[in-house]
Amino acid sequence: MLNKKSTLLSTIMAGLLMMPLAAQVSASESVEAGTILSKENIDELKSKTFDGHKIANLLSDKQEMMIRDYNLKMKLEPFAPVKLNPNWVAADKKYGGSAKLDASTHMISNYQGGQPFHNVSKDDSEAGWKIAWNQYYANPVIGDTWAADAEVFITETDSGVVDNFGASNARMRSKGRINGEPIIGKPIDHSRYLLVLTKPYDVAGLGVFNKQYDSGKLDDGWVYIKSIRRTRRTAGGKSWMDPQPKMDLLNDDNQGTLGMPAWFKNWEVVERRWVMAVVDSINPNKEHAIEDVLEMSPPYWNPNPKTQQWSPREVWVVKSVMPDEHPYGHRILYIDVNFPTVYMTENYDKKGEFWRLWRQSYAQVDQAGTPELTFLNTQTLDFQRKRATYIDISYMTNNVVSDDFFKPSALKKAAAGSLSKAFVQPK
Repeated sequence: MLNKKSTLLSTIMAGLLMMPLAAQVSASESVEAGTILSKENIDELKSKTFDGHKIANLLSDKQEMMIRDYNLKMKLEPFAPVKLNPNWVAADKKYGGSAKLDASTHMISNYQGGQPFHNVSKDDSEAGWKIAWNQYYANPVIGDTWAADAEVFITETDSGVVDNFGASNARMRSKGRINGEPIIGKPIDHSRYLLVLTKPYDVAGLGVFNKQYDSGKLDDGWVYIKSIRRTRRTAGGKSWMDPQPKMDLLNDDNQGTLGMPAWFKNWEVVERRWVMAVVDSINPNKEHAIEDVLEMSPPYWNPNPKTQQWSPREVWVVKSVMPDEHPYGHRILYIDVNFPTVYMTENYDKKGEFWRLWRQSYAQVDQAGTPELTFLNTQTLDFQRKRATYIDISYMTNNVVSDDFFKPSALKKAAAGSLSKAFVQPK
């Protein structure tokens, strides 16, 4: 019969003998970079780790659903810091964190530049509001001026592309600028926003031009009336939540959320977690075909894993509750904790049923020697209608377009087919 010393010695020896095997098992649990996560291997890989995270913990419920039910493939890439415009970083360091939030109105005061709030804590009862205001003022993807041309594809899950047209989108910020003074214009100014169809001829000029304010005043809006070749003012107050022309998304889906935070009923932090997102896709200014960036097989809305790699990103998961007149009931946003950029939103109808998923694939580009974070495409997947809108950027520029461009007359320029030429005119 073994004594206690013999038993202890046997246990230690057995443990030592097992150590190489344990190390081998641990190594086998780690998934290599370049692995493509798909419906064929998700059950095998979910319990394993990638880049220090359990894969199951890197997938939102909707991402896992898309992999299993809609054939989404994710090519895995390790986390790497995003290179932001140094002027954005400097402005945030100099001016950021100076704002104050009114607990009753949820409006902010003393905003000077950069992100209004620094060091947001999930334990702060006002954290959701602060994150929303950070995104409203300091999204680094939108510089002082931003403009892009795009090819828009409408796809249906059983038949592929059913419509294709051109569009241009542009924006100028009056607050939170990163070149020169951080605030320009009138005290109430926030930004100017243009979305317009550019081709084919029969739809060219269809779109909206809005002036946005940060005082609580509703937007001013303009439209182009093609039949009389005139630009006319319209009731722009509710246009921020109107559908975009011919597309499966709202103006309020732009950059994840467009409306002023105080117009919403509530902003609440759900959790802080890691999730998979695309921050290292191809340069949108590089010539490419739709097949290069979108898998042209059912459901005709999945990013091509050859050009878009997914990496772990730490995000705030924030729930916004819409005003009563908004088409959505509520929205779940996934916003990077290091800079206020939205990777994905889940949009629910008034009954609380899942309706649309909005997402962007971002790219890190060099513009005249300056690093910029921009995006390759925007998608809205309508799960109730089984169709999608895919906005593929064909030309993008940041901090180049003149402030003088942002006038209602830009709608008429688009109808004449000259909008992209206006984009490339330097300041």
